[in-house]
Amino acid sequence: MAATHAKEAAFMHASSVSTAFMHSPGTSKPAPINDASEMEEALPPVDENTPLLLQLPPAEDWNLELRDWDSEDGDGGAPRTLGVLPLCGIIYFAVSGGPEGTEGLVRTGGPAGALVGLAVTALVWSLPIALLSTELATTVPQNGGPMVWSRAAWGAGTAGGDAIAFLAGWMSFLSTAVDAALYPSMFVSYLDAGFSLGMSDETQLWVKICFVVVLTAQNMGGAAAVGDSSVVMIVILLGPFVAFIFAAFGDLLSSPLHPANWFEAEPTTGQTEYLLLLLWNMGMWEAAASCAGEVKNPGYTFPRALALVMLLVFANYALPIMAFTGLDGDSAKYTNGYYITVAGKFGGAAFATAMAIGQSVSTMGLFTNGLVKNSFSLCGMAEQTLLPRPFSSRWERTSAPWVSILASAFVTTLMVCADNFSAVLGVDILLYGLVLLTEIAAFLKLRWEYPELERGYKIPLEGFWVLLFFLPCVGLCFIIVAATPWDSMAVAAVFIAVGFLLYGSIFLARVYSPDTFEQAATDVPELLETPALSRLNTPGPSQRNTPLNRSQRETPQMSMIGSPRSSVSVKSSASVNQADYDFIDGM
Repeated sequence: MAATHAKEAAFMHASSVSTAFMHSPGTSKPAPINDASEMEEALPPVDENTPLLLQLPPAEDWNLELRDWDSEDGDGGAPRTLGVLPLCGIIYFAVSGGPEGTEGLVRTGGPAGALVGLAVTALVWSLPIALLSTELATTVPQNGGPMVWSRAAWGAGTAGGDAIAFLAGWMSFLSTAVDAALYPSMFVSYLDAGFSLGMSDETQLWVKICFVVVLTAQNMGGAAAVGDSSVVMIVILLGPFVAFIFAAFGDLLSSPLHPANWFEAEPTTGQTEYLLLLLWNMGMWEAAASCAGEVKNPGYTFPRALALVMLLVFANYALPIMAFTGLDGDSAKYTNGYYITVAGKFGGAAFATAMAIGQSVSTMGLFTNGLVKNSFSLCGMAEQTLLPRPFSSRWERTSAPWVSILASAFVTTLMVCADNFSAVLGVDILLYGLVLLTEIAAFLKLRWEYPELERGYKIPLEGFWVLLFFLPCVGLCFIIVAATPWDSMAVAAVFIAVGFLLYGSIFLARVYSPDTFEQAATDVPELLETPALSRLNTPGPSQRNTPLNRSQRETPQMSMIGSPRSSVSVKSSASVNQADYDFIDGM
């Protein structure tokens, strides 16, 4: 009964503050409401059986505009900082990181198998994931990616909904952490191979530690700094490949190109490895959504960034395969790093050295973007009360989630120092497949239960056609599970069990120490804030007892209102009432 009363109070309060600040017809300023009686007369009737989100006034009455989620004026805190190009940099390294890694596709499927496989996979795997990520990131533009989408879909504040959300975030975090731990070792090996340094084991360990420290410090510059540096890394990484491709197609190398090699499709090893390599090289399109809360104009930025990166990724896979196999058609030789060998054989030592440097830069980009994904995943979990409040702490200068960055770097460093990944490498794609299934389920549930929810981008399919669109992805996810070795399944089961234990601890902590957690302001209160406030005693934006701090991080809702926040008159602290503070803080 108390929970029901709390829910009714939350619904009535949200409706009252919404109506109180609606624009009057024909005016550009909010219509003032002088006393409680006028507010009660202005309130619309509340139907408890209909979600509050669908009872709010139409968007035109609020002057809401998805493209107005920019707030570059910086008034009142750190605005969203990721534009199209920086987001492209983050997405690129989350998905690809360069042509390296496609050698295995040539070895297992031949040049023709690699090229056709990439094209088909792009259509039935990459495109659905990318479009799903775009719709969900613009519908729930908060940090956390699959975690926050699952929480919105399955019930924020409910034991089941928060458990699914926590496990989605936990599995995503583990998969990325394992990957990131490999890159320091790869950086050392590429550096050693390119310059014949002959480093000792002790020297290699210190280089790995410096690698982690330097790139962790880079992440402290914030998401925009990581995105900008990623764009520079893309240029350095792809530069030698672009030059070699032009030289190969222009017959400027020591041997002419043989296009007939492209049509060879006899696999030399198992088809399971070939399929998993395809899915791994063409997946992870939703990774950048972990920092969706940092993206300016999500409805504008995400679709454009994903489209640009999809074209770039396909080109940076297909063109090198054509160039290198056109020169050397022996598919059996194509193991990791063989591109450097071919470059040195047909283009000289300068090309080989340049590609080795490019691959070293690639490992830097892969690591730093893995770190930014994981740190904002932890930050998003804290913003949604799934981790203690300190994980959402921001460095005032750059708005970087410094606690989450340090925590992510610490876990990665432990894995680097352990230097034993054989038991968990096979778990990566299994965990990813499970997370992807939760994302698709969250997408379908939000489409079914909230068809009228405003979306910055919406896949132009409905009903049966949506199910058909995602059917190949679901089937491939189950193939991933079936193809996973038993030992990897056992490791994944242990990880998931640990996740359940961690969530149980978090659940108890939220009950007995609610002040340790704090709900962040949200763009979709019906999906994230209101249920949590009615079912848990964790403080939310509308429950804080202090006025809006001007150094507080800016949220998209602050810029969704047509009138700038500076135009909302705030009374002196002696006369302002709590409803005013609750409205301003809950925006």
